Amino acid sequence: MTRPYDVLIAGGGNAALCAAITAARAGASVLILEAAPKVMRGGNSRHTRNMRVAHDVGNGMLTGPYPV
Repeated sequence: MTRPYDVLIAGGGNAALCAAITAARAGASVLILEAAPKVMRGGNSRHTRNMRVAHDVGNGMLTGPYPV
């Protein structure tokens, strides 16, 4: 790694990705390091997709199996 970064994010879970997005939007150069196997990258992010908006029932976009 020869390029300097303003922010180093360890891990690629939901909080890490939110931190990376926030830092990048503020103008920082960001590097995310993720050691998990490809099928496990993102941590629990795949399970938080329905938590953004509270709802009583699913709809066409928020139902169905989680992709792997």
